[in-house]
Amino acid sequence: MSRNKYCILLVFFIIISFQGISQKKPTQTYSFEEIIEIIMEGLDEETDFSSVFEDLETFYEYPLIINSATKDELIKLHLLNDYQINQILTYRLENGPILSIFELNILEGLDRTLLEKIEPFISFELNAENLLNSYQYANHQIIIRSTRILQKQKGFKKEEDRSPAYEGTPEKLYTRYLFELGDKIKAGFTAEKDAGEAFFKGSNKTGFDYYSGYFSINMNSVVKISVGDFWVQSGQGLILWQGFAQRKTDETIQIIKSGRGIRSYSSTDENRYFRGIGTKLEFKDWKFQFFVSHKKRDANLETLENTLYFTSLQTSGYHRTENENEDEKSISETSLGTIMTFQKNRLKLGATLFYQKFNIPFIRDNDPYNFYRFSGKENINFGLDYYYVAGKYQFFGESAISKSGGKAFIQGILAHIHDQVSFSFLFRHFDKNYQTLTGNVFAENSGINNETGFYAGIKLLPIPKFRFSAYTDYYKSPWLTYTTIAPSTGHDLVARFDYLLSDKIQMYIRYKSEKKEVKTIEEEKYINSDLQTRRLRLNFKFDYSDTWKFRNRIEYSFYKKSETENGFMVYQDIIFSPEKLPLTTQIRIAYIQTDSYNSRIYAYENDLLYNYSMPGYFDKSIRAYINLKYRISDNWDLWFKIANTSFLDTESIGSGNNEIDGKNITEVKFQSRLKF
Repeated sequence: MSRNKYCILLVFFIIISFQGISQKKPTQTYSFEEIIEIIMEGLDEETDFSSVFEDLETFYEYPLIINSATKDELIKLHLLNDYQINQILTYRLENGPILSIFELNILEGLDRTLLEKIEPFISFELNAENLLNSYQYANHQIIIRSTRILQKQKGFKKEEDRSPAYEGTPEKLYTRYLFELGDKIKAGFTAEKDAGEAFFKGSNKTGFDYYSGYFSINMNSVVKISVGDFWVQSGQGLILWQGFAQRKTDETIQIIKSGRGIRSYSSTDENRYFRGIGTKLEFKDWKFQFFVSHKKRDANLETLENTLYFTSLQTSGYHRTENENEDEKSISETSLGTIMTFQKNRLKLGATLFYQKFNIPFIRDNDPYNFYRFSGKENINFGLDYYYVAGKYQFFGESAISKSGGKAFIQGILAHIHDQVSFSFLFRHFDKNYQTLTGNVFAENSGINNETGFYAGIKLLPIPKFRFSAYTDYYKSPWLTYTTIAPSTGHDLVARFDYLLSDKIQMYIRYKSEKKEVKTIEEEKYINSDLQTRRLRLNFKFDYSDTWKFRNRIEYSFYKKSETENGFMVYQDIIFSPEKLPLTTQIRIAYIQTDSYNSRIYAYENDLLYNYSMPGYFDKSIRAYINLKYRISDNWDLWFKIANTSFLDTESIGSGNNEIDGKNITEVKFQSRLKF
């Protein structure tokens, strides 16, 4: 597509956005979708975001009453750190009820942009008990979801000499039951079958491929017990952090983790969770948490000289083919842990001890990058963490050691110099032989080892209607990694400029640059060479009225390794919510042109409740979807989504068993939620 055509498209989308600019009804600065996209930016594709999505969806539908919210409930907003939460609780205790979002603005550490993000999820009711924290609130929910790709993939086709590679049908099925009695009792049950997995036959004669359940009860103000499936989050994530963990995003100041300890698990990640029993004990300033877990996990098994071992842990959760079924629940994992926390005024101290054991040895492939990674049957980790507030500064950190003798360390500082100026700094160092399989920390690589880095972020609000945020991150690996052949370095730079044209119209420009070393082949040998990626985004939002809202985006990507590639995407979103119908309609049409998958562009898509989608757009294609929500009654909601991608320059889509003959891939989703 020529530059002239790009310009025509840009003008067209901007004109659409500015129609009806004379409407004056104020609106929230950030929509739910924008907040989700900001949090998700920079996450890897395997990150389980469902718990965050579920918390924010709940508060979006039933706003958290700020004047009765507990600390644990404020943590569930996922937008506040410990210092900001304590500021709210202390102010409320000393001054009484908080009357508006403007009153929160006077608190140290809560600037205007942060308050704009939490505003959709909170309310300021007076003399009202928070139903989410009351015996009066009994909530039952049943969710049923079905998803299917309409085109037939290769894995479902029967060949002349063999049966289809996939054992089951193309539908992906999901069902969930949730019960809550205030914050006193919580119970839930989840079942899922992925596309291609058997259902009430073959390898799954009992129905779904995956079942999960939990039950938790607050016995009193001291004791809480959780039974079944649960996650654990402690410290800054050097030892234990399951589920969502925010990394480098446009929220350049939000780099502190607020661990929630033991939390009931209701997601569909079939491997990365605990199954057993956990207990919380709280005594004034002290909190003790203990847990024990034993469960089966998916792994690749091998045999050498009559010794059975596994070479890797499988995390996809797919059990569609004979090979995938052989890996299913093939090993046992036993875990024991304890977390101790002391908090007094502006100081918080914590200690974590964790033991993990497999029934057979973990022996990795004999590749150099695996030399210092965990192997064997058991591992032990011990760590100390702290958090301290001194005036306008917040200090936090964690240090840990593993059975191998490897050490890991992270230290961060937040500086709220002024309501209009904030800085963040974070230093991290992970020995190449530090070993953990359950951690998730603020870093470049997903594994917590073989990395030293320094991060610096800034957020400025120089004048009304303008915002600027940026970060830079420098990192190095003293040993080779999966993607390098020698020690390597890299750095990131992100800058974002927001401009609020009016209460109805906003725009931002975002630039991201990354340069790091990766292995390439030159003259028949591997060497490290530079990989450069750059992305430039121009985003418009226009809320014409409560009924009509528009979103427009143009994004450019640049990729350079041995060759240079470019990508371009433009999309138009229309959100329609008629006043006289309990209906919300979200429509997108996008045009994409990239030289290959390397220059792909990610964009958040509206989806079903408690579901999320952030696909990579690539090749020369057109992407369109319509997402509908219809409220039949106060207790019954329906969702429907149909999305189609048309690839203009290809005759087949995907590869292997997922390959589709043709230019189109169409996905249909349906969901029903019944509350009683």
